Formats: sequence, structure tokens, C-alpha cells
Amino acid sequence: MPRPLGQLRVLLSSRVLLDLEEADKVYREKGVQGYTDYLRCEGEFTGQGDTALGGFRRLNKGPMFDVALALSKLNVMSPDANNPLVELGLSCKDEHDSAEAIMRNLAVSDIGPALEWEVATNGHAVNASIHKAFKTDLFLTRSAADAQTAVDLGIASAVINFPPEGTYDFDGAGPVRIIVDGDAVAFGDSAEVGFRRDVAGNKDYGQAVLQYKEREHAEVDKLIEPGPFTVVLAKISAINKLFPPKEAPFEIGLLTARGGRATGRALATLRAHGVFFNYPSGFMGGADKGEWLEAHKPHLFLDDQITHLNRGMVFCPTGLVPYKTGGAMNLYQMELKNASPVFEAAAQGKAPVIEQDNVNRGPWPFPKSPDHQPG
Repeated sequence: MPRPLGQLRVLLSSRVLLDLEEADKVYREKGVQGYTDYLRCEGEFTGQGDTALGGFRRLNKGPMFDVALALSKLNVMSPDANNPLVELGLSCKDEHDSAEAIMRNLAVSDIGPALEWEVATNGHAVNASIHKAFKTDLFLTRSAADAQTAVDLGIASAVINFPPEGTYDFDGAGPVRIIVDGDAVAFGDSAEVGFRRDVAGNKDYGQAVLQYKEREHAEVDKLIEPGPFTVVLAKISAINKLFPPKEAPFEIGLLTARGGRATGRALATLRAHGVFFNYPSGFMGGADKGEWLEAHKPHLFLDDQITHLNRGMVFCPTGLVPYKTGGAMNLYQMELKNASPVFEAAAQGKAPVIEQDNVNRGPWPFPKSPDHQPG
């Protein structure tokens, strides 16, 4: 029997659903066999397993576990039982022996019944063929390389932070609240590149900001190109329109450092792309986004800048959205890198919270300024 096709298809990696940070450390220190033994509680780890799990190691929930559970609960709202609002899939980059332990943990958890579609890649990347098979709309992962691949394929994706506590708790059912940055997330990054050039070409920072705002105001009727999350936000907006406003399954809001005369172009762009926010949006004018996130505590906050994520991850799950390879910001990064021999060394000094894969590819890591940015 063919699987029911949810209107929103969310693929989640095992490392965002479960706490596999210690297991990953074992993998880096002891290799594949040590990692497998750790999860299956064999070899030097014999006796550490849970008999209720068939002797496998019991794993704690990860940063997106409760978010996935909240997404699955939205399906009771679907007007058609054969057409769920959300379909959840699992991507596991393990070989079968270690994947068995991970899948056993999920099968006995509250999220188990919702994970009908699962893939174990046997160490291979989560690539185009997997996304094509699942028809991925949104991919959430701990792998920078896999997130980059998805964004380059036109799929909304983010690298999820692992917070100090390891997880977040969301109580009860209700709307799933998603808050997103503007430039380079909800829409494209060309305007942010313009801002960076304004700052680079003007010793007076305040004057550069004013120059950027005036240009954005003058181009208010010129739409910004779609960004990595434009399509999925439009899809969520379309799902919300199936319900009365106060019964919408999703609450989506914008949180941007834009402010003043730079706001109009952003709002006109999103409306034209079919994105309709039904939750309060914040136009920070360069102020700290962390205070907004503390007050509103969304199920997920997405941004392209490490600074905003570092501040926000204390209060809610956060994800870094990569720049598309060959996109405006990616090309600008390359331009800066080639222009300055000391730039790369400076960039490497900015240690992000996001843990990188063994394979580090994709856009060169441009260090984000903690000061005002348009995104």
C-alpha cells in the first residue's frame, strides 16, 4: 500500500531527534566498530544496555524530538485522514548494525508511530536521490555538508544547534511556532550583500546603515529574489489557509534586524511570494534577537548568522541556514577571501557553536558581525 503523502514533508536526522553527541565522540575516537559497540553495548561497552531495548543503549531525546512530536500531533487536525498535514521521515547515516539501535530507541518512543519513512544510508551522505524519494520540503540535520547539499538542491534546510542541556521541552498540543530571519532565509541574500558592501565602502558605520535603508526604501516595489525557505513558508501559509485564522496549525513569524525604512520591501516581497505570517513579527533595527526569542519561545528559530543563533539557542531550538553555492552571499564570500590573505585566518578564529561533519564542504565560513545586519 502506498504511503499517505503529507502536505508538508519534514526529514529529520537521527542526531536531531536523539542525543548522539557522546556516540559521535566515540566514533571520532574509536572508529566505526567502537561506535557500533557503544550503541549496541557490546565489546568494551558490554553490560551498559537496557534490557527493555533488547540490550541496546538507551538514548536521550535530542533538540528536535519534542518539535517533531508537536508536528506529528497536527495530523489530528487534517480534514482527510488519508492525507496528513505533516509527514515525518528519518535519515540515519549509520550502517545497519548501529542503525538498529537508533531505530529501536525511536520505535519505543512517543515519536515512533509517526516515523513511517526511514532510511539508513550506510555512511553515505543524504543526497538528491534520498530527497527525491521522500519528496523533502524541509530537512533538519546536524550535518553541515548534508544541509548544504539540500539547500543547493532547492530544499529548505538548516543545521540544528545542540544546546548545553541537549533538548527543549514543549508541553501539550497546539500550533507549531516557527520564527525565521528575513535576508538569506525567508527571502534571498542579494540585499544583505548590498548592505555588506555599504559597510565595507564607508568608514562611518551609521552612514552606511542609512545608505542601505534609503536604498531599500527606494526599491520597495522591487521584489527580492526567493531564498532557501521561501517555498516551504509559502507551503505552510497555504496549509494555514485551509483553517479558520484562530485554528491554523502553524504560527509563523518574521524576526529580522531590518528596521525603519528597510521593512517595507521585505513585507512586499514575502506577500508576493505567497508567504503570510500569522504570528507577531519583530523588526529589530539591529537590536538583540535573543530577547524576542526569550519572550516568544518558538518551536524553531532559523537564521543565517551564528551570532543570533548563539543568543537564541538558550531559549529555543535554533538552526543555521547555509548560503546557496553560487548565490550572491557565497560569491561575495569568495570575493572577500580572494581579496585578503588574512581574511581566512580571521574567519577560522570565529568558532561556531554548530558542530561540523567530518567532511567540511560548501560555502566558505564568512564571520558574521555581531552588529546590525539586515537579515
